[in-house]
Amino acid sequence: MATGRGRLIVFEGIDGTGKSTQLQWAAIWLHARGYKVATLREPTRGPHGKVLRASAQAGRLTPEDERDLFLKDREWNVRVNLRPSLDAGKVVLLDRYYYSSIAYQGARGLDPQDIRRRNEAIAPRPDLVILLDLPPEIALRRIRDSRGETPNLFENLDYLRRVRALFLALKDPAIVRIDAEPSAEIVWQQVEAVLKSLFPPVK
Repeated sequence: MATGRGRLIVFEGIDGTGKSTQLQWAAIWLHARGYKVATLREPTRGPHGKVLRASAQAGRLTPEDERDLFLKDREWNVRVNLRPSLDAGKVVLLDRYYYSSIAYQGARGLDPQDIRRRNEAIAPRPDLVILLDLPPEIALRRIRDSRGETPNLFENLDYLRRVRALFLALKDPAIVRIDAEPSAEIVWQQVEAVLKSLFPPVK
């Protein structure tokens, strides 16, 4: 890691794995150790991300249009939020990144390697990817019971099984897979252990 540049930590996995909780706990933990932290998520609240969020309820786009809109949203996020935060020396914690595009759009029949090439041409590679893994049946039950939410159009069981398989097939030295089935506190212990190896206390 070059001096003066921040680090990019990505939290991935299907919905219901607890990504947002673990990311927030990581932000608190890093702050306590003396690091500057920025928390981001995709799809963003930017112009392209708003369309993607609406499509989860109103009706999904074609696989190609969805892929292209995610690319535009990610390019916007990199330019407006991600690179400026890294250049400022912050640890960027990102809830979803292009690995989700590989898994979710790949599960709709698009070529995962093509998705990866398109994204890595416009997006910096992360220093660490925490992949929270959970059987889709449990993830959907958590969404319904714990959150009190109705699963959206991205959260069909058969579809999520394909998405999970693509997540697990990802080959990247930055990826650390963590079993998300135990309680959030037990999962955090595993996440914290990974972070400790990268982020000693700032003196």
